[in-house]
Amino acid sequence: MIKKTYNFFFSIELAVILSLIFIVAMAAATLLKTDLEAWQYVYGTKWFELIMWLLGINLTGVMFRYKTYKKTPIFLLHLSVIVILLGAGITRYFGYEGNLHLRNGQSANQITVIKNRAKPTDIEIKDLGFRVRLDKFVLKHYPGSMQPSSYDSFVTIIDGNKKIHYHIYMNHILVYKGYRFYQASYDPDGGGSILSVNHDPGMYVTYLGYLLMAIGFLASMLYKKSRFQITVKKLKTGGLFSLLLFLTFPHSANAFDIDSYIQKSKSIESVWERILVQKSGRIEPMDTLDLDIAHKITKKYKLLGMDYNQIVMGMLANPQYFQKLPLIYIGHPKIRKLLHLKGKYAPYIDFFLPNGDFKFTKEVNRAFDTPDIQKTLLDREWIKINERVYVSFMVYTAQIFKIFPTPDSKKMNNTWFSPYQIQKSVNKGMMDPFSATAYLNVFNSLVNSIKIFDINEMKKAADDIYKLQKTYTPDILPSKNRIEWEIKYNHLQIFPMLIGIYSTLGLIIIILGFIEVLRLKKYPKTELFFVVLGALALLLHTFNMGLRWYVAGHAPWSDAYESIIFIAWGAAFASLVFFRKSMLALGAGLFVAGMFMMVAHLNNIDPQITNLVPVLKSYWLLVHVAVITSSYGFLAVGAMLGLLNLVLFAINKEKLKKQIKEFNNIIYIALYIGLALLSVGTFLGGVWANESWGRYWSWDPKETWSLISMVVYALVIHAKMMPKLRGEFIFSLLAFLSFFFILMTYFGVNFYIAQGLHSYGQEVVNGYGWINIIFAGMGAWFAVVILGLAMVLYQKVNKPLKIEKNEYSPKA
Repeated sequence: MIKKTYNFFFSIELAVILSLIFIVAMAAATLLKTDLEAWQYVYGTKWFELIMWLLGINLTGVMFRYKTYKKTPIFLLHLSVIVILLGAGITRYFGYEGNLHLRNGQSANQITVIKNRAKPTDIEIKDLGFRVRLDKFVLKHYPGSMQPSSYDSFVTIIDGNKKIHYHIYMNHILVYKGYRFYQASYDPDGGGSILSVNHDPGMYVTYLGYLLMAIGFLASMLYKKSRFQITVKKLKTGGLFSLLLFLTFPHSANAFDIDSYIQKSKSIESVWERILVQKSGRIEPMDTLDLDIAHKITKKYKLLGMDYNQIVMGMLANPQYFQKLPLIYIGHPKIRKLLHLKGKYAPYIDFFLPNGDFKFTKEVNRAFDTPDIQKTLLDREWIKINERVYVSFMVYTAQIFKIFPTPDSKKMNNTWFSPYQIQKSVNKGMMDPFSATAYLNVFNSLVNSIKIFDINEMKKAADDIYKLQKTYTPDILPSKNRIEWEIKYNHLQIFPMLIGIYSTLGLIIIILGFIEVLRLKKYPKTELFFVVLGALALLLHTFNMGLRWYVAGHAPWSDAYESIIFIAWGAAFASLVFFRKSMLALGAGLFVAGMFMMVAHLNNIDPQITNLVPVLKSYWLLVHVAVITSSYGFLAVGAMLGLLNLVLFAINKEKLKKQIKEFNNIIYIALYIGLALLSVGTFLGGVWANESWGRYWSWDPKETWSLISMVVYALVIHAKMMPKLRGEFIFSLLAFLSFFFILMTYFGVNFYIAQGLHSYGQEVVNGYGWINIIFAGMGAWFAVVILGLAMVLYQKVNKPLKIEKNEYSPKA
């Protein structure tokens, strides 16, 4: 009895059971309404602590029961998990964090500590043993906006006769006598600072665990007796694996001749698109602003034979005609019917009554007043239409064109003004009429040059505007070289083009792969041709990412659009560099890349270049986001190959069994590399978080779902050690279903849960229907694992199963 209890307590089966409970608990916590509820019902409870303790004890026993210490790399990898759990325990029981709120010139020697995050009112005051004085707090904004660029605290540590001056800002902390001070927030008036203060004796233990995990993953990939290397050897023997280190139609409106406008406006476009404009604290060419405006209003970059610059120029110079053109996209059929539309576009004037009032105020107000969780697709479309009409209004009234700095701009955070704001300044007595008239004359000349297509008049107006910009705000102007490249980036539109390139190539190569599998015959020259095409597509993708990096001034994976683009790059890279000798694997990777590129260009995902928030101004953006996003590419390839393998199972031919096994070997490698990158990337994020706001793990939804995904893929990797989950079909199925957890980690957190430090805070994409598919996929994964686990336990109880010695045996 004791032996049976021992064998069960230190068994892989119990590890799976505990892991499943752990996954469900974390998933449930992220779906609760508030962070407080998550701590009250899950993270702060004793039963959740017990699960983690049991996991640690179970893993320790399993390591010694199966003598993993005989395989040093494997031992290091599993030891790292125990060390991380130990570090987390030390932090949980002996660490604490608090806040220090100081006004300019104020000092304090005590911090306010929340003893239990599940009980925010349970606080205590701790004495630091020294004083901290805020000498000065500095808040900076991006030019012409209220978006913070940085916030900095200049402090002095007063410890007896010792005084230490220090500059604390985001990603730059003060460490003194075991305390770490972080720039957390600030007072609304900019006259005070809120510092987060952390005392964490478990930090370095946890860091050691992170390091051991990274070393363990790398060593296990190189270790000759590891399952990873055994799988690689199988594929090399089969010739399927190659590992390289780095290798519309014209429309007329009344008397306005749109055909003539389209033809003649091209001559002045090159001058117009280079005029600099200020938007959301960023200085950009008019070309970029026009691109964003046209995409927002029409959902296209070309419409009615006009490109985006021609659309915006026409709206500005000829509003009486362009307001009658069908330019505003209407996505819902009910609203199209209400507007009596034949197509998907409505004119601006259709939204207003003869007296100028907005026709659909009632519908829009009702949509805004409806709680988000109850909003229908119709409600969301009314909100979007309201935004499109408003943006159009901003163009027609010239409010969106912030091109004029004034002599006082430097004193006003380098703010630029639109012609509308210049006129308002006169009305409010903030600017003398003579100066304002000079500005407005320049703008009128610019508008007139569009009306008569006079390139010389436009050049003169553009030069006058640039002289004002250079005279009053020279420090914030981008170089002319960067402006030229930004315009080229806009014109090329490489990312949308790659949707078709990757998808078409992927499908053709998949078809070629099936032909080769069914005929048991290779076509080397055809394969090489498609590999070269895929490589060219990847090079084009890489070039455009580099170009966006240069234009934006930061790594191109800082927001939703950029990170999805990077996931697509990772999928294409993984298939071309690691699996290019398998046409099914290559085709799957390229097709996945195409699908992600398509997702990046969905209506609700904004492709515009934006400024970085202060916390992202760190080298950690390059490392953490690049590593973790790359993992999604490998895991996506594994999922797509799993799906293709299920197709091969459906064909059910005897000669396909060898191919299925070889593809599963490729899947195993893809999942292993993906899991390694996901784990290392997640924990690198923990280090970054600790350096930014004093807590390396906060159970933020994105962190939590990353951990859930890690546990899920760890279970899939170890599934081959359990007889009922070892089969080729089950492994292919789990590889496919596991990716639904990655979809939840990325899309579910960012667009459904939409809260936490990592969320992009965007509204739900087209309602909630898509999330049901993700939940169904995750549910199917649980069903498969639980059924396999139940069968294993049933057989062990009724008839002990003898595991044959092979490379998947724990003791092999």
